[in-house]
Amino acid sequence: MKPKIGIAGAGNVGATAAHICLMKNLGDIYLLDIDADMAKGKALDMSQSKFLFNSDIKISGGSDYRQLCESDYIIITAGLARKPGMSRDDLLIKNFEIMKGICTEIKNSGKDPFIIVVSNPLDIMTLTAFRITGFPENKVMGMAGVLDTYRLLNNIQEIRGAASENISSMILGGHGDTMVPLKTKTTINNSNVSDTLSQEEWGSVSDRAAKGGAEIVSLLKTGSAYYAPAASTVKMLDAIINDTGALLPCCVNAGGKYGINDIFIGLPVILDKTGVREIVEFELSPDEKESLIKSAQSIKEQAALIMDKF
Repeated sequence: MKPKIGIAGAGNVGATAAHICLMKNLGDIYLLDIDADMAKGKALDMSQSKFLFNSDIKISGGSDYRQLCESDYIIITAGLARKPGMSRDDLLIKNFEIMKGICTEIKNSGKDPFIIVVSNPLDIMTLTAFRITGFPENKVMGMAGVLDTYRLLNNIQEIRGAASENISSMILGGHGDTMVPLKTKTTINNSNVSDTLSQEEWGSVSDRAAKGGAEIVSLLKTGSAYYAPAASTVKMLDAIINDTGALLPCCVNAGGKYGINDIFIGLPVILDKTGVREIVEFELSPDEKESLIKSAQSIKEQAALIMDKF
């Protein structure tokens, strides 16, 4: 019996994630959106492509929460994009209400699927999903660190031209300006990045990774990134469904690891069929430790804005 994957939000990220799941034959898919016809239309379009990938996935769409909540795995991409004149705090409150509504439906369904949150502000929305559903912490996680890391790798490759398989790194912390690229864990052709990039070059590729989403928004003019976010989300989902034990940076409940408590933040985790099997504690440099604690504090300040709304 195939797993069932529910995707809340049939916009660009949700629809692209659905198509990648179909291409990878990961499980039957239900694409939910407030615009039922759009979700149905995208699902039908994708279904007609499955023969090109030798996929037997069934995909449907609509606005029926009952079908979403029958899923074993749920990806949540729904939420508003920031508009001119809207502060980050305004966005947080509006998307909190959207996330609360979706997660209340999931909680009331009586099932306890794995949840991967993609909606922004990511760290706070993942905390919201955890608080509202009451699900075990190993089953609720957010996608950000995978995307941020791949953006960093792309930036490094543009400078040094190494093959994709020969560049590795990891970004921890919050999804935004306070993210923490780990220089100590970044290698190019099996050599530490310090032996390959100057301090100025490292600063440039790291800063560009932190501003990667804004760079794409400025180029698209009327939209935001979706190919890489969707692929990054499916990378996490694939690790869980296929029990790969992949080591990935994911937004999870810190639970005292790295000296951080009471928030969800990007940390290195092993993902397998149990979800978040464990948080891996790396030996960080003093600067990396300090930056991670600062990132955690920034998330706590954001979280304080919604703590009285649960």
